[in-house]
Amino acid sequence: MAYNKGTAFERQLKHLLEAKGFFVVRASGSGCDGVSPDLIALHTTRKIAIECKAWKNNLHLEKPKVETLHQWEQTTGMPVFIAWKSPRKEWRFFPLSVLKQTERGFTLAKEMLPIGMTLEEALK
Repeated sequence: MAYNKGTAFERQLKHLLEAKGFFVVRASGSGCDGVSPDLIALHTTRKIAIECKAWKNNLHLEKPKVETLHQWEQTTGMPVFIAWKSPRKEWRFFPLSVLKQTERGFTLAKEMLPIGMTLEEALK
């Protein structure tokens, strides 16, 4: 059920980006392969990669996944954002640099949600 919820939120964000004129590629099962972000959004003026998370509490990301996202960013030159959808809130976007490293991986505290970028800010 969690997979279906995550897929639905990925598709929701994909449609929001398409409505803003982006061509969006959704990497089906990206959480399983570990080699790509969930969405790649392309426009003549902006290109970004997005890892989508729909979660109520603090986010936790595994170290190998974050390392892969950093590699993706360095190799492609595209900024990678963590897009976080909390219940009854709008999407918020965070660059990888704001993730806090822990012993077991990386985290983003739910208190950070209000200061995350809006979709419009992330697309500038």
